[in-house]
Amino acid sequence: MKVTVYEVGPRDGLQSLSHVVPTEKRRELINALYNAGIEHIEEVSFVHPKILPQMADAEAVFTGKGSVLVLNQRGFERAMACGAEKVNIVLSPCETFCMRNMGKRHGELMLTYRQMLNNYSKEKVRVYISMAFGSPDSGSFGRKHLQNMVRDAKMFGDTVVFADTVGCASPSDISVAASVAFENEMTPALHLHHRGDESQAISLVRAGLLAGIRQFDSSIGGLGGCPFAEGSGANLATETLVRHLNAWGFETGIDERSLQAAEQIAMRLKNALSSDIMTVV
Repeated sequence: MKVTVYEVGPRDGLQSLSHVVPTEKRRELINALYNAGIEHIEEVSFVHPKILPQMADAEAVFTGKGSVLVLNQRGFERAMACGAEKVNIVLSPCETFCMRNMGKRHGELMLTYRQMLNNYSKEKVRVYISMAFGSPDSGSFGRKHLQNMVRDAKMFGDTVVFADTVGCASPSDISVAASVAFENEMTPALHLHHRGDESQAISLVRAGLLAGIRQFDSSIGGLGGCPFAEGSGANLATETLVRHLNAWGFETGIDERSLQAAEQIAMRLKNALSSDIMTVV
């Protein structure tokens, strides 16, 4: 059975670093991931350079093959101008997160996305629900919250990505999220963070598989964690996810040996001294 690994390291991972990775090094990482057999990569985000200087060179980094994150009309226009087709957007039931991350409340975001994605193909849009299972500011979210969020997400895309942004989800939460997505005829996916123990994230992958989820986000080398969410921890590492999926007998199309080369590049970029090849933010 085929399971899709959706790589977010070049965007989510690298934007969390305190230093700016040069354009050619970012493209080297992206190419290494494609060479390992990963077909779906979130390569860049189109946001204002003053907010995320790590993404200031998005046009130069984008290869034309992957997806991009856009949060407003200007970012969408930049993405379209450089040939991007697959876009990701973000919603959240946590208003505090919406304000910190996107500078708008949920209702304002909905209006922005309606205008931005008017007549845009839903099959080309993944809608992330950040803090899907709870947040330090708003507490936990139940089935009713998820139902409302998924209905909103369905206005823009065919795939809804439930993001466990602060690593608080349980296996039963994952099962509920999957059922809500299927009830609304959407494809569910998971984006998992952890607080230093990947075994918890892997247990949620297993719960997702049992609930019918076949798309999982991960980040090479475990890079990343949301810079706008306190306590978000790290992303589930791609190499860990692929190793477990292969061991469980699922097809990923990813070569683990080639993936090691990409992991080595990611670790060099993460640990490089600013005096080497980086620019300090």
